[in-house]
Amino acid sequence: MNTTVRSPIAIEEFDQSYFQHETDEVYALPPACFTSEEFFQFELNAVWKKQWFCVGRASDIPKAGDFFTFEVGDDALFAIRTREGKINVLSNVCRHRNMLLLEGAGNVRRISCPLHAWVYNMEGELVSAPGLTDSGADFDPKSVCLPKIRTEIWEGFIFINYDALAPDLHSRLGHLGEQLANYRMADLKSSEPLKMENFDWNWKIFNDECYHCSFLHASSWGAMYETSPETVDENVAFNDVPNGIVSYNLISPHKDAAPTNTGSILQPPMSTLTDEERSQLSYITVAPNLLLVAMPDKVKYFLWLPKSANQSSYGVSWMYPQSTLEREDHREKFDKEHDDLYPVMIEDLFAWRRSHMGMKSNFASRGRLTNEELVIKRLQNWLIDQYRAEDRRVEEERRVLPIKAVA
Repeated sequence: MNTTVRSPIAIEEFDQSYFQHETDEVYALPPACFTSEEFFQFELNAVWKKQWFCVGRASDIPKAGDFFTFEVGDDALFAIRTREGKINVLSNVCRHRNMLLLEGAGNVRRISCPLHAWVYNMEGELVSAPGLTDSGADFDPKSVCLPKIRTEIWEGFIFINYDALAPDLHSRLGHLGEQLANYRMADLKSSEPLKMENFDWNWKIFNDECYHCSFLHASSWGAMYETSPETVDENVAFNDVPNGIVSYNLISPHKDAAPTNTGSILQPPMSTLTDEERSQLSYITVAPNLLLVAMPDKVKYFLWLPKSANQSSYGVSWMYPQSTLEREDHREKFDKEHDDLYPVMIEDLFAWRRSHMGMKSNFASRGRLTNEELVIKRLQNWLIDQYRAEDRRVEEERRVLPIKAVA
């Protein structure tokens, strides 16, 4: 774990970014929150080392030995399906000379270090170490194990938490699971595993809102699915800011509407949904790094992970009922919708890149948020709550340490 630090940005600076009343003037977070490596280290402790966050889908590693690797800050990790069907998330660093063990995604019968062939089982326990376990040396392999990260599955998503004392995941997301029950997310599958790509901007740039839809996406998304302030409902029942759940609905012009060139979904609607659910698109952020988009025919999800203040990884996947995946025309229609939405994705990448570039400028400012950015105001509140809690914790820890030293 990285060194414990107080916020390098005075914690009082966040007060003007905290939303309490409709009439409040609320401003964006300080640009340094997006560009400062020192603040990033503080944020790793405040958010990523304290909260549950998503790292992928259980269905992407269905067989024993299936794995995928990922990074959180400088921590190299991997998720693996055991022979008993459980999913473990383990450090991807050999306990001998710190060689990375696995790369990318795939399937293994055992976890073997490429450098010196130290072998671990799927629980992370050392099985053999050439020159030690086969030489009669006074060495107990049971004393060596890959660090294991606390892991829980929610609706088919793999969540991890570095904090062994944090409340279980269900206490945070159980109600949301009930609200989304008709989508049966645990049973949905993607046609291919999630692919994460690396980008040169801060992870918070990905935070979702629809204020930009009528401007940045006016001729792309707007030509397929009407979006205006009147069709964006940010006061939906999914919102639960204390638990990091922030949401809005796009109200559709008709049932089964979707952002395609036909104006409607291309795949069959999910039979378990209500007419209301088929007449809206629900955008649900589970902070810090998962965006769900519940649609009449599928659930899309967007996932991002932090690498540094100026680097992150990001991936998108579309999940369907098995019956949809088995249709002969599924791939053709999938490709058609992907092509329809491609210009929207290019516009987002353009905006994210240039927004982060602007954050680095000496002239970067904290713009006032509008009444159409309630989702960002709520996300900022959740983040600031984490920042304040961590800053207090570190301050208290530093007060206690001198007392212990004297004692």
